[in-house]
Amino acid sequence: MENNQTREEVLEIIMDIFVVEIGFIERKEISPTTDVTKDFKIDSDDLSFFVEAVEKHFDMSAPEGEWEKIAVFNDMADLIMLYRGVKIPRKKPWGFLRWIFR
Repeated sequence: MENNQTREEVLEIIMDIFVVEIGFIERKEISPTTDVTKDFKIDSDDLSFFVEAVEKHFDMSAPEGEWEKIAVFNDMADLIMLYRGVKIPRKKPWGFLRWIFR
């Protein structure tokens, strides 16, 4: 993904990805200040798929713990503006998950 998008464009893309990945929330129900952890009852697996889709779209990997600090779309846009195009290696899990995440 190109890194020449404005913060506003990144914000719109994030919210569009959210709607697609979560599946039961309409675009008109969210705004830049929507708290995805409190405003909706979303399963943690769905949020994980959303984060993976965002990271894939923006060709990025944020450091461990960065996503845990994020709650609203505005904060997500700031994180992506900082880390898009950056791949920070993560620790590989053990067992069969290691095979999945290679």
